[in-house]
Amino acid sequence: MEVLLEILIRASISIAVFYALYWLLLRQSTHFTANRLFLLISLLISVVLAVVPVQYQVLIPAPSSPALSDYSGVFNRDVANTSTNGQNSNGMGLFGVLLIIYSIGAAIVLLRLLIQCRKPLLIITKSKPKKIYDCLIHENKVFNSPFSFFNRILINPEYFQQDEIVDILTHEKVHIQERHWIDLFIIELLTVFFWFNPFIWFFERAIKRNHEYLADEGVLSRGHSPVRYQALLINRLMGTQVIGLANHFNSSLGLTRFKMMTKEKTAKRKLFRMIWGVPVLALLLMAFAKPEYKVKADKEIQIAVNDIKLSAKDTPVKVKGTVKDDKGNPMPGASVILRGTTTGTVADRDGNYKIELPNEGKFVLIVSYVGYKSVVNTISMKSTAPTKWKHDFMMEREVISIDSKDLMNAGDVPPPPPPAPEFDKNSDKPTFFIVEEMPEYKQGFYGLSQYVKKEKSKLQNKFGKKLNGKATVGFTINKKGEVSNIQILDKSNDIVAKAATKIASGMENWKPGSQRGKTVSVDFAMELEF
Repeated sequence: MEVLLEILIRASISIAVFYALYWLLLRQSTHFTANRLFLLISLLISVVLAVVPVQYQVLIPAPSSPALSDYSGVFNRDVANTSTNGQNSNGMGLFGVLLIIYSIGAAIVLLRLLIQCRKPLLIITKSKPKKIYDCLIHENKVFNSPFSFFNRILINPEYFQQDEIVDILTHEKVHIQERHWIDLFIIELLTVFFWFNPFIWFFERAIKRNHEYLADEGVLSRGHSPVRYQALLINRLMGTQVIGLANHFNSSLGLTRFKMMTKEKTAKRKLFRMIWGVPVLALLLMAFAKPEYKVKADKEIQIAVNDIKLSAKDTPVKVKGTVKDDKGNPMPGASVILRGTTTGTVADRDGNYKIELPNEGKFVLIVSYVGYKSVVNTISMKSTAPTKWKHDFMMEREVISIDSKDLMNAGDVPPPPPPAPEFDKNSDKPTFFIVEEMPEYKQGFYGLSQYVKKEKSKLQNKFGKKLNGKATVGFTINKKGEVSNIQILDKSNDIVAKAATKIASGMENWKPGSQRGKTVSVDFAMELEF
């Protein structure tokens, strides 16, 4: 929902800016074909910029590992308050309400468009067209005024008894020959998605009005009398039902349309006004550009990678073993990696792993699993060592620390997203990635800090000076992302303990942690200072 909202906002801003440019510089111009291109291209650019923003690269330091807490030994993982998300998961948030309102609006606009098209489509499918002046014409008595619908003209039979029939057919033929239905199809489709934006309706009116200017220009350029043609339009002021995907003969009737027929042609040099679209486009590109964060290379890691090389002549040592937790349960999905390299493996469903190491030297194996303390073991190899080794790992549950100072210093600007892993594209060796994700609050640590600040302010107003001290609240983010096992690990007094518990219990669901795509539970200890 947040991604959709972001796209809609960006596109709406672009649509508003481009329409303002058209209204200020081009709407009085008689370069109707150029105006048509400007209106259409502006809409397409607005959508493309919103969906595919330009990216620029930003180098950032490598992220540090999460801080571990000293409360691992006292953390209780069987607290009675299993989950606190009942209200949050069942309740409807702001984004949910907005999504429902947006969907209803889009459905209404789409239904309106389909209903408008129903009658013309029925007439076209049920009647046989007549070919007059190279036009496919369907006679009908449903609509009073003639109009073009895609490549067909729908007209009341009574018009064939009038002298103005040639002028009318010429007008509608221009719409068909210049394929104005393409513009109408695009703008009507966009009104479904951007129905809430008034500028999309301004665009629709401008496009249809410009179509009539083009059709009028086409009729007069074919030698038809301007006085007679204008008199014909005045006689047709009593219109018919408006159809979004149709070009109506008497559409946009008014002084402006008559004025544009007889207006002196705009000088070609004024076409250069469109160049103003270039700086506007540049500003929109910069405004909507998204940073692509890249981690700065770690020199120490680069050196380690270069030092650990396995010659083709050397016989590798096969190391195997099991990865289990402190209760003896296997740890399927645990990552086993040779430090300083992209060589690694994953424990199978029984916790077993296999990895090959060079047959001589000191090597460090790291075993990691979300929510557990990483195990770092050094293995010394000698050329005389056996070619098969067995090495088991035991992992302990950890409690991730969230410091109160970090929460307060998070600032008001969201931090960059975590960078994608890097690897040597020129290497022919298989690359192993540690696919581990820690639980994440909505908008990450920034979102958590904003929530804590907001709740602390509310509690400070409620308790006043009585709320003073520190409390460390423990909680678990379970496999569903729910906040569970809420407990006070340390406190200055009962009031701060009560406030810390309230803050933890009011948190929305997190994005759960995962180990190679499988969700896992992770424990946290959050220090709060009041």
